[in-house]
Amino acid sequence: MKKLSKLSKSAIIALSLVGISMAGVGTAAVAAGQAVNTNAPLSVLKQDHKVSDAVAIAQSKLTLAQAIAIAQKTVKGNVVSAEFDQEHHGASSEFEVKLVKGDTEYEIKIDASTGKVTKAEQERMDADDLAEYKTMQQAKVSLNQAMQIATQKYPGKLLEAEFDMEKGQAVYEIKIAQGTQVQKVVIDANTGKIIATKTKS
Repeated sequence: MKKLSKLSKSAIIALSLVGISMAGVGTAAVAAGQAVNTNAPLSVLKQDHKVSDAVAIAQSKLTLAQAIAIAQKTVKGNVVSAEFDQEHHGASSEFEVKLVKGDTEYEIKIDASTGKVTKAEQERMDADDLAEYKTMQQAKVSLNQAMQIATQKYPGKLLEAEFDMEKGQAVYEIKIAQGTQVQKVVIDANTGKIIATKTKS
């Protein structure tokens, strides 16, 4: 039995070594593929072939502003957030727009290629959400104005725009695609000043 055990161990070790060798070949093949594809960063290609949001939005026929306009035709409410989203590893993309009407939040999903509304959901807002929405309504700068401020400073295609509270401060967080990079811009909701920026590849 001991001899069989040693034999089994030897077989397992041998198979492991083959596996490591094959893994090395696979990694080399992926690396070679990455070297050939100069249009996308290496980090993007490692993510199970998922295309980066910056690359995907460039291929979208619809803009964030157009998606917002479509959502507002569906529900006549105030936009609190809008974002570009990929489905099924870049096979399809959509825009998700959230609007508030009364004490109800509506979530509208729009196909990025056709502009068709694919989903519309609604839910009653809780006390915290209503308080945050009230703060947004009192802000001196609108979401639309914040989007304009951000794109004037950083030209590109809008990926995301939303109102948020950061450490008690009312702000807008805007994400803009510039080539293969994403620029995040944080804007004071009362002064319209850019208070923070971050570039992500």
